[in-house]
Amino acid sequence: MVDANEPKEDGGELERAEETTGALGGEFLAGMDPLLLVNSLASTVTPAAAVRAMSNVAIRSSALLAGAEDVEIPAKDPRFRDPAFAENSFYRRWAQLYLVWEKEMMSLVDNDEVDWRTRERSRLLMGVLTSAMAPTNFLAGNPEALKQAITTSGRSLFDGTTNFVTDLLANGGLPSQVDKAAFQVGVNIAATEGAVVHRTEMFELLHYRATTAEVGAVPLMLLPPPVNKYYFWDLAPERSLVEYAVNRGVDVYTIVWRDPQPEHASWGIDNYLGSALEAIEVTRSVAGSDRVHVFGDCSGGMFACMLLGHQAATGRRTIATVTLGVTVVDFGEPGGIGIAASDQSLETLRARAEKGEIITAQSIANTFVWMRPNDLVWRYLVQDWLLGRKPPAFDIMFWNADGQGLTAQLALEMTEMSLANSLLEPGGLVSLGTPIDLAEAQVDSYHIAGQTDHISPWKACYAAARALGGDSTFVLTPTGHVQSIIYPPGKARAAFYTNPDVVDDAEAWATAATRNEGSWWPHWVDWLLARSDGTRQAPTELGNADHQVLAPAPGRYVLGE
Repeated sequence: MVDANEPKEDGGELERAEETTGALGGEFLAGMDPLLLVNSLASTVTPAAAVRAMSNVAIRSSALLAGAEDVEIPAKDPRFRDPAFAENSFYRRWAQLYLVWEKEMMSLVDNDEVDWRTRERSRLLMGVLTSAMAPTNFLAGNPEALKQAITTSGRSLFDGTTNFVTDLLANGGLPSQVDKAAFQVGVNIAATEGAVVHRTEMFELLHYRATTAEVGAVPLMLLPPPVNKYYFWDLAPERSLVEYAVNRGVDVYTIVWRDPQPEHASWGIDNYLGSALEAIEVTRSVAGSDRVHVFGDCSGGMFACMLLGHQAATGRRTIATVTLGVTVVDFGEPGGIGIAASDQSLETLRARAEKGEIITAQSIANTFVWMRPNDLVWRYLVQDWLLGRKPPAFDIMFWNADGQGLTAQLALEMTEMSLANSLLEPGGLVSLGTPIDLAEAQVDSYHIAGQTDHISPWKACYAAARALGGDSTFVLTPTGHVQSIIYPPGKARAAFYTNPDVVDDAEAWATAATRNEGSWWPHWVDWLLARSDGTRQAPTELGNADHQVLAPAPGRYVLGE
């Protein structure tokens, strides 16, 4: 049985970085502008609720100051972990007054009279506003920063000011999340040996060198989201899914999407699907296989679903199985990336698409960080600016900061799909000229979702396991969005839930699920190889006569060329 209250033990800075990273899903959040958030908040908060909240703040604050009431400071709130908030009456009262005010302000958006998207957008904006006022975001209200300044004779304040000026000039005014100088793509990240064996204007295809004598007869092709660099699958050694799969005897290929330039403004869903089909054909040719396993993550998983529906409609079935990582197909499930969809955002994106605009990686990143401001903004503001520390050197945070843009056309089409929830509806979406019906896709599928995922709610991902034809295996981790995928063997306290009976109701599935200790990676590779039509001799060379090596991995496109 899935434990909804499973304790999240502190696994150190790296694990916290994984849990709070959230760069996947930018194709949907790109349409969420500040005016949409403000309009949503104005529609949600009623005058009566505002008066009631302010009255409660006044009454409870007076009681706190008079000593007639006490407010518990949550032990797990990292903002108030300094002992001064428990031992010093001034700081304790300041934190308590803030928590009372924060709670009442957040209660203003609990309005069931508005639709869930409007309510969740309001919750997002209110969360940004209230979290910004936490006392720990200011030097006077942060006892740890004050003690650091005294201990270092002011050096921390100098270093913090230097960090602030650097971020103001080079990071859009937001605190840096990672020491970018610690990593080099192709050297100590995205470093699994391989080569580019095919290149078009839109993508490169990498083929990885086998490390085993035999490989599964059916190769695996990775289908990443267009807005993300592919190498979240290939982080540092021993944390790389690509490395793990290759070492287990999987013949692995991956698409590397090009960062679109102004001349590529017309790229939309069908362009990406057409390129994915081309990549499948190249993979089949190089591997000498009739079929290919496809692993799509987030929007890449949505593309994989569309390809399955397209192949079912045309009768050309070259996809052997599909693996879907944190892939939403039911946009009617509240929360996550679906909150950005609205008539207003559609009109904004349509106007941008007509102008041929490219939505930059920086603007997408700026939207993402404000979805979790405590974890992705204020935490680093305190660390970098108030404490004067150097940003950490984590592979996942480096990848998170190394984004790429997308065309307004693609963002428009994905938002239209989200708002209409057309991927789930049989025939509701037409891709490559064919109506898509996921039930007609009779292939086995493997699904990964995260219990605490704030981008792709796990129930919205579970819907894919129900919608696709064939046998579905659904795996739930007790983690968040990116951390659900970056789940290497040996990871501390790793676990995942399984239940072979993929019933209609997600909660019923969870109630009957079994907890498995460790990473899902071995479970998945076992599943994949069991559906790979046996083994064949591992290729000794990369590519083949028709698709020769063009460059060593990771290629040109991941570097922005």
